[in-house]
Amino acid sequence: MLDLGLALGMALLCFLFHFEALDFVERMVVTIKSPRLSLLATWSGLFSAHIIEIWFYGLAYYLCDLFGVGTLYGLTSSLDYVYFSAVVYTTLGFGDIVPDDGIHMLAGSEALVGLCLIAWSASVTYTRVLTHRNRNLPP
Repeated sequence: MLDLGLALGMALLCFLFHFEALDFVERMVVTIKSPRLSLLATWSGLFSAHIIEIWFYGLAYYLCDLFGVGTLYGLTSSLDYVYFSAVVYTTLGFGDIVPDDGIHMLAGSEALVGLCLIAWSASVTYTRVLTHRNRNLPP
């Protein structure tokens, strides 16, 4: 039950963080006149948000291990928590690091959260490209 609570809590944290990051990016980008710089700022902001969300999950795995909730087998350094998080978030799933029963739900939900947030970012980027493209079309 704790695993499910952790999974839901982390999902909520990441969705709220991503929403705020998107809002920040949108407010920043509207002030930029150059379409290229606007797209670069959008991509950079969203990429940074994804990196931070991966680190959120990496910290969660570390804390779960520290407090005995669950562990990851196959770790060679403390940065492997973030590496595992990145592999799960992006749904690569290499399999060199494996979670135990205590954090299965957390790892599984991270993949779904990552997939949703990456798709959300892709749609925002696509919309930004269309906006700039439509502005540059002749009347």
